[in-house]
Amino acid sequence: MPTPSSLNTTSSLGDLVVTILSGTPGKQLSSAELAGLIVQSFPDWCAKKQQNSKQGVKIEAQIANEISSRRPQWLKKYAALKCSDTSPRKYSWGDVEHAPEEISDNEPAVASPQQKLKESDLYPLLAHFLWVGPVQNRVYPKRIDEKTSSNNLGPKANEWLHPDVVGLEDLMADWQPQIQDCAEKAGDQRARLWSFEVKLRVSRSSVRRDYFQAVSNSSWANFGYLVAAEIDPDTDAELMMLHGLHGIGLIELNVENPAESAIRIPARERDAVDWATSNRLAKENKDFRQFAKLVASFYKTRDTSEKEWDKPASIPEGD
Repeated sequence: MPTPSSLNTTSSLGDLVVTILSGTPGKQLSSAELAGLIVQSFPDWCAKKQQNSKQGVKIEAQIANEISSRRPQWLKKYAALKCSDTSPRKYSWGDVEHAPEEISDNEPAVASPQQKLKESDLYPLLAHFLWVGPVQNRVYPKRIDEKTSSNNLGPKANEWLHPDVVGLEDLMADWQPQIQDCAEKAGDQRARLWSFEVKLRVSRSSVRRDYFQAVSNSSWANFGYLVAAEIDPDTDAELMMLHGLHGIGLIELNVENPAESAIRIPARERDAVDWATSNRLAKENKDFRQFAKLVASFYKTRDTSEKEWDKPASIPEGD
């Protein structure tokens, strides 16, 4: 384990995070709080990172984003590293016993989606969240562009047909090949398919329209979700009622740090994919045909080659 005296400008971000957390065992810190401590405690390291970053990038926000994005690798690498399921997630070293829940004033504020973002800007942010892993496993994302549809049945015939993003979750990603063979021969489920309808904002006036659009274009998958960067608080009761009836879940997208996005309402799993609806999508849309091709290839080869999926450029490399 690294010590403060052994750290320098060439140390990894993981080394810095481990040093801070192991110095206060059991203390829970968010990615933004960790980033703030790194900026305070390691100015030379941060200065070098700033030099290697794009001009205008806020280094503290970048560090917080990288901490969140590297969470899956670090949890596998460091047995003592713990992470909560709360939003924002809290990181700690060792067992957390009676650690008080802290309210952070340092979490980056969410930009107003209506003023600064278009809906298309949210697709790579959702892909980032899926790539890191919304629950345990990575969900390999693929954008479905309605502009690639044939529209042979007329301009309104495919309304509410296309999801914005789809994904494949490999349920046996970390299993040994021999166990994968056993599970497959026993008929166990190899993967789950996800589908997403993305909105900038879900408001009181739009909640039912937005939700039923997600029902229409995402109920074919094992998991269907409505995704939004802004969700009005007075929509909660309506969303919970609609979820009870139809099972579509809700994801709140964090536009400043997409890895810290939160599943507000977990989708109800559909045991089997609706292949008839999938076939309709494939007939109309070449992006969905490509997705189906990747799913079929995965079942045949177990291969999830990153270059074939929409890996976001914002995913940090390294530790």
